[in-house]
Amino acid sequence: MAGAAQPDGLDKQKMKQILVPALAVGVIIVLVSLVIYVSDAATAKKMSDGSDGSPDDPGLKELTPGVKYRDIKAGVGEECPAGAEVKIHYTGWLVDGTQFDSSKDRGQPAQFKLAGLIKGWQEGIPGMKPGGIRKLVIAPDKGYGSTSKGKIPANSTLIFEVELIEVMSQKNVTTGPGKPMSDGSNGGTDDPGLKDIGEGLKVRDLKEGTGEPAAPGATVTIHYTGWLVDGTQFDSNKGKAPNTWPLTSLVQGWQKGIPGMKPGGIRKLVVPSDLGYGERGSEPSIPGGATLIFEVELVK
Repeated sequence: MAGAAQPDGLDKQKMKQILVPALAVGVIIVLVSLVIYVSDAATAKKMSDGSDGSPDDPGLKELTPGVKYRDIKAGVGEECPAGAEVKIHYTGWLVDGTQFDSSKDRGQPAQFKLAGLIKGWQEGIPGMKPGGIRKLVIAPDKGYGSTSKGKIPANSTLIFEVELIEVMSQKNVTTGPGKPMSDGSNGGTDDPGLKDIGEGLKVRDLKEGTGEPAAPGATVTIHYTGWLVDGTQFDSNKGKAPNTWPLTSLVQGWQKGIPGMKPGGIRKLVVPSDLGYGERGSEPSIPGGATLIFEVELVK
């Protein structure tokens, strides 16, 4: 029995040599996991309602390529149109949780025209209603791209929480029945087929053209008729030779409303006075502050 005690002692010594390092490695793994967990918990941002603030949020939906959203709170009233001027509260983070900007920290809502902001906001805020809160996850090409800006490194995905407080009223937008279009369709400002393409400018295609679309700033040959919202016709070249003009020489409503048309196409434009002749109008037939309705046919 005494001879058998020696191997037992050796076995215990060997077991200690194996177990002690193994336990130390186990403790290190646990500590590293704990550090990673604490680090992740520290950087993972939550939305104002405590919901997932990460870019991997399973509740996100793709709105447009590079822009995902999730509505945290639905608003009420009219939807925000593209290009509108809005009053909002917002906070923005990088994907690692770094906050780079917040109007809430300044205690004052921000007021912007969407048309002048990053594509992710131009595409992500329209459709919201006042009082609504929306999470946006914006890919670099819809944010600041390869350019760094303040605390935002180049090629950054951006996460925002945006609260729409108010859609600012469009100035000098008036309503009226107009005159029926050449195809007999609704010629008024209440036409449900109109699409707001920004800054209160609305369009509806009566006829699709063919070929290359007109580019911004192009020289175009057109037939047109223009009315006030009460149906009063103030100008027309129908039945005459079409006019040829560079778009850059025309009112903003035409500069913005005609690009995209194809030769042979006919488009209805509803132009607010800010994109027409403004407060001064155009004597003798267009009063100051007038919203204008046009039917435009792109000849070439």
